[in-house]
Amino acid sequence: MSTTTPTKDSPSKMEKTPNSDTESPPTKLLNSSRRTIRGLPWFLLTTSISLTMFIYALDNTITADLVPAIATSFSSVSLLPWLSVGFQVGAFIALLPITKLYSKFNAKVVYLTNVVLFMGASAICGAAPSMDAMIVGRVLLGVSGSAIYCGILFLVTVLCEEGERGLYISLAGAVWGVGTVLGPVVGGAFERVDWRWAFYINIVIGGVAAPVCWWVLPGFDPLEGGETKVEWRERWRGFDGVGTVLFTAWSVCLVMGINFGDVLYPWGSWQIVVLFVVGGLSLVAFAVQQRYSWWTTTAERLYPAQLLRNREADLLALSAICSNMAIFIPIFYIPVYFQFTRGDSAIVAAVRLLPLIAIVSVALVGQGFFLVRLGYYWPWYTVGASLGLAGNVMLYAADINTSEAYIYGAEVLIGFGLGIYNQAGYTVIYKVINPADAGYALPFMMVAQYLGVTFGLSIAGAAFINDAKNSLAALLPAFTDDQLTSLISGTSDSALELVPEELRGAVIVAIVDGLRKVFIPAFAGAAVCLGISAVLSKKRVFTSEDSGAAVVG
Repeated sequence: MSTTTPTKDSPSKMEKTPNSDTESPPTKLLNSSRRTIRGLPWFLLTTSISLTMFIYALDNTITADLVPAIATSFSSVSLLPWLSVGFQVGAFIALLPITKLYSKFNAKVVYLTNVVLFMGASAICGAAPSMDAMIVGRVLLGVSGSAIYCGILFLVTVLCEEGERGLYISLAGAVWGVGTVLGPVVGGAFERVDWRWAFYINIVIGGVAAPVCWWVLPGFDPLEGGETKVEWRERWRGFDGVGTVLFTAWSVCLVMGINFGDVLYPWGSWQIVVLFVVGGLSLVAFAVQQRYSWWTTTAERLYPAQLLRNREADLLALSAICSNMAIFIPIFYIPVYFQFTRGDSAIVAAVRLLPLIAIVSVALVGQGFFLVRLGYYWPWYTVGASLGLAGNVMLYAADINTSEAYIYGAEVLIGFGLGIYNQAGYTVIYKVINPADAGYALPFMMVAQYLGVTFGLSIAGAAFINDAKNSLAALLPAFTDDQLTSLISGTSDSALELVPEELRGAVIVAIVDGLRKVFIPAFAGAAVCLGISAVLSKKRVFTSEDSGAAVVG
């Protein structure tokens, strides 16, 4: 690589060999030019790692078709929102602490430990004797699943050559998308036999993948090199415990407040008010503590705040937040649209999402391969955001009578548009920051991605449920709050049968009209991405050295 002095427009042309005493630990492996695992071992490793990504993605949505069965088994309808919220909360709060663990301990050990934990959490859910046990299992699934996701991106970053890194990151994103869509299909299939096997299947898949990873995956200890040995006590020294507590507090409170408002508790209830107040204060405290590195150091603080001083990195992170809102909201709510307008089961409705997933998977892989070879990244954001915006606006304009072809057309636009730039930031970020900060790039981008997914879906869900409930309450004044919730969420197969026949059409129209509101944050996110693309650097950041042939074996 060139060693010319970096400029504002060409931050990638920075010295690739900073002093090893000042660089963050993972940066050292980024300087490695050749991948050491090839051929059959590499194929087995990437397949096994992809399987662990698949079961995490699967569990993200697998409860969609299991809600009625679980509600019947435990008679706990009021706690059903925890099936999804518990998973979201667990995944989000684990994100930053886990990325710190990957920078302090052997990545292979951290990754495989969480694969085993994920299998254990699956066993808890499968054998759960009560809803409380199920919730604990779902939270643990979120925590360990998030750690698996972090580990996979970390391992791809440190194992792959620079020219192929984007391809394998995109492949991981494609596996995630396929697993997310197949979640309701797999859950629905097992619900017809025994819903508990929807969780036990993780143990089977993980039991196949984990041994392969154990034998093939090389150990990578970011703190050791040569004869250097670091004791466990030294590894834990400086860990940002205060930041972890504050991050957990605001994450849990705000996610719960958004999801439970007017679902478990009225918006004005003391429970929701306390959640937002504590969450807001914790967020402010976390921001101040991270800014001034109180009770920690700049190198050890939980969030890599120093990257916020980099304008281009900020733009990439904001785009990641918005693009994930623009892609995941349609993924979650297009099947819901078909369930209400066509009377589809969750399985059939999920199958209708296959055009989007097929297109986005191909687009992700294509972007991963061609981005480095074309050299410029801003065109991917411009074209992709334009198509994603058009597709989400189309979904917002849909109603109960909209044709299936129209929805499929929107899926194609969203899939191709978001697919060609949604994961690009993970590759580009290393070219726009100082190489000495490369070890902080992954958590920086992952926080942005999780913010977009977690809070985008939370806001969309709250908008849908509250709008639909208000409309239904006017149509069905005799219905209780629980009955209205059952109508919207589908927790009871007989809920619609309780509605007078002459009102059923109006009820469906009211629900679908409320459903349209979820696409407002989706197309708003795509619009923000389009605006960002206009001010991204127009310089070529990838050179012929970066674009060497990607090795797939």
